[in-house]
Amino acid sequence: MLKITMKTIRNGAQFIDQSCSINLQGMTFTSDGAFILRNIKTNKLGGILYAYPKENKVGNWDGTIKVSAYFGREWYSNMGDKRQAVYFTFNKISFYGVYYKTNSDIVRVRQIKNL
Repeated sequence: MLKITMKTIRNGAQFIDQSCSINLQGMTFTSDGAFILRNIKTNKLGGILYAYPKENKVGNWDGTIKVSAYFGREWYSNMGDKRQAVYFTFNKISFYGVYYKTNSDIVRVRQIKNL
């Protein structure tokens, strides 16, 4: 039996996933989840999200928060992994992210100036 547990704390455009775990056949797997929080040095939002490329969306760990996204150009980093640019708007705030496509669903995001 599959059991997923998670708690998301939201405050406007900021959120953080906590206590993320999946229990399957007596084994438990945990994750730190996704977040978007304000950087106190830059006063801009940034964080970690998960890619849902088949849906053209990014979101939190369990998919309860999903936002439409534009997946842009792909490139290979100097480490040999494939990456992709991602753009989206969340709570009327524009973001840019890097989707680490090689063996990952992680998108590192940061707020960009609204155009």
